Amino acid sequence: MIFNLDTQRYLARAPRTALRWGERTRGMIGRRFSPEMDAMVFPRCGAIHTFFMRMRLDVVFLNRESRVVGLHENLGCWRPLVWAPGAVTVLELPVGRIRESGTQMGHQLKLNQILRPEAIAKMRYGGILYHDGM
Repeated sequence: MIFNLDTQRYLARAPRTALRWGERTRGMIGRRFSPEMDAMVFPRCGAIHTFFMRMRLDVVFLNRESRVVGLHENLGCWRPLVWAPGAVTVLELPVGRIRESGTQMGHQLKLNQILRPEAIAKMRYGGILYHDGM
């Protein structure tokens, strides 16, 4: 789940984390949001593109403390580079989710995703998880 600690509202209840290179490159290309996947999370990422997209997105950029450092509402297709200074995580969300959740710059989000053991192992191997349990 992705929860805004400042507004006490959910941004997503069933996010999917893009861990592998192919998942990260593809993102939401050819996919649709659904109750089973209502957000795409890109850890260790500070920029995205929207090439080949067929739908608009809300995009949130987070720093290491999971504070919002960039927001793009209703982002259009075929954008070569969208980024925010200091971002280390990117969230792709359905259009309207930023407004519905009241998310603003500086807000702190809680990314409390339930991951399978094999996903956790991949994250550790790729250096996404730190030794102190973060």
